[in-house]
Amino acid sequence: MAESIYDVLVVGAGCAGSAAAMYAGRFGLKVAMIGEMPGGTITQTHVVENYPGFETITGLELGERLLNHAKAYGVEVKMEKVVDAAKRQDLLFSITTDSKEVYVSRTLIAATGAEWKKLGAPGEKEYTNKGVHYCALCDGSFYKNKVIAVIGSGDSAAKESQLLAEYGSHVYVFVRGDALHGEPINNARVAVNKKITVFTNVQVKEIVGGGEKKKVTHLKLSKSCAPSGSKPTDLFPVDAVFVLIGHSAVSAWTKELGVSLNAKGEIAIDRLSRTNVSGLFAAGDVTDTEFKQAITGAAEGVSAAYSAYSYLQKGKK
Repeated sequence: MAESIYDVLVVGAGCAGSAAAMYAGRFGLKVAMIGEMPGGTITQTHVVENYPGFETITGLELGERLLNHAKAYGVEVKMEKVVDAAKRQDLLFSITTDSKEVYVSRTLIAATGAEWKKLGAPGEKEYTNKGVHYCALCDGSFYKNKVIAVIGSGDSAAKESQLLAEYGSHVYVFVRGDALHGEPINNARVAVNKKITVFTNVQVKEIVGGGEKKKVTHLKLSKSCAPSGSKPTDLFPVDAVFVLIGHSAVSAWTKELGVSLNAKGEIAIDRLSRTNVSGLFAAGDVTDTEFKQAITGAAEGVSAAYSAYSYLQKGKK
């Protein structure tokens, strides 16, 4: 039986992957997209207000629209996890998934995005899903009228604290540096929200829990901070902790391919989403692009599809 070979395999089903797959499909190529999360991590964002063409749209709807657009061009979508990747002697790429399926392609586009960084504080691992969380949209609703802590200083902390304030009785944001560094519009919204308090120049040294349900009860801080209506304390009472300190590129699966990674583990690409490996392209949060947004990831995905198409066309000459 002849081996089934794709023109393009896209690994990752988020904004970058869906855009890459859609454009590759428009080019008339045989395309498959392999991903663990339909629509990618954007689907876990409450509201998106910076994607051109949509003044306001939920992350779930945006992710679904991009995914469905790819399907409309005949892209095969496989919800599986890649566990092994190799470039064969015949220069074809071979991808093995957790379902033990093997996919072979002439080109490969890496769009696996990034995963949440861990704080690394004592108690974090012990109380994960017992008060410690990383996705406000996923888990915020469990803490209605509860005291919620957010650890982080970037735009994710600024945005997600607003969503959590819709659920909790109060949200306390703990910033390691001297200021919250979200987008100006999100910083302004945090500043006027009476249910959000920001503490700066403070570190969470330990996440403390206990009780019958063995859940989070306190944060041990590097300095005393005052809960609303109470005296300052370095053992700060909370019901939940959301760690929002950034992301790490999901690139480990590419190492056997010889792709160049920077010190952060991000895939190095040029302006056309090409890597150092012939036939291998990358897009989105997994790359070394400095400014990472849904729209920039989608644009890089389109560039990757174009580069893959050009690579294939040259091979036909």
